[in-house]
Order: sequence, then C-alpha cells, then structure tokens
Amino acid sequence: MDTLQMQVNTLMRLCTARNEEERTVLREDLRRLMVPEQPKERNPEKVIRQILLELGAPDHLVGHPYMIQAILLVVENRTYIHNITFGLYPQVAAHFDTTAARVERALRHLIEVTWSRGDWEVLGRYFGNTISQDRGKPTNGEFVARIANVVRQRLEDVA
Repeated sequence: MDTLQMQVNTLMRLCTARNEEERTVLREDLRRLMVPEQPKERNPEKVIRQILLELGAPDHLVGHPYMIQAILLVVENRTYIHNITFGLYPQVAAHFDTTAARVERALRHLIEVTWSRGDWEVLGRYFGNTISQDRGKPTNGEFVARIANVVRQRLEDVA
C-alpha cells in the first residue's frame, strides 16, 4: 500500500508542477514507482534453471539435470571448461550414477532440441555473435561455457 500511496502523491505533484524541469523529474520518479523492482537471485541453480527455461530447453529430457549440474560445476570451478571430456563429464556422471558417454550424449541432445525449437531472438541474446543459423548449434563446451559466464555475471551483479 505504501507504493500505491507514493504513486498517487507523485502523480498529484506532477499535475500541479509549475515548470517543465519539475515535471520531468516527477515523471521519472513515477516511472520508477510504476515498475516493480525485480528481486535479484543469489542461488546459481535457480539462475541456471531460469536461463534454460528462457532458452526453451525441454526440462523433460534426461540431459536437463545433467546440464544444470555441468553449468554449476563450471560456475564453481572454471578449469572444468578446459577439460570437459575427462573432467566435467565424469564428474556429472558420478553425481547421477551414470557414464560420461551418456552425459555427453544427453547434453548434445538437449542442445540440439533447444536449437531446433528455441526462439532465435532469445538464443541470440544469450549467444550473441557466437551463433548463426548457418553454422549450427554450439558444441557442448561452448554452450556450457557461455551459460556459466552469464550465470557468473548475474551473480556478481547481485553481490
């Protein structure tokens, strides 16, 4: 209720403003009051889940929890991205009691499906000039590294 009262008060002051400079300041104040402040997320897993949801990564696929775990590991320790085959995949496989080959294939499949069904505007927002429809989907390592960097940036922005 406090926000509503502040909006009404600002609007009333805007209606009675005497000059353009005062009106400009009050309009900006009113805009800030009208846009609800987004809570910043500090939990990396929730940030990853939100990004995958925006990208259109199907959460019913086996690779979805594998991808979350892989990105979490890279966010926590960047060296995994330089040793995907013998470092990252076996770590994720051990966590889910499966094999590294199955993890690799499940991640590749998740990326393929995301790329074929996803919104190009959203994919472009996250992957920028690193992707093109001609070149095809990113590798597992490119995908994990890019999303891990975005997660790290968002977490730093919150801190």
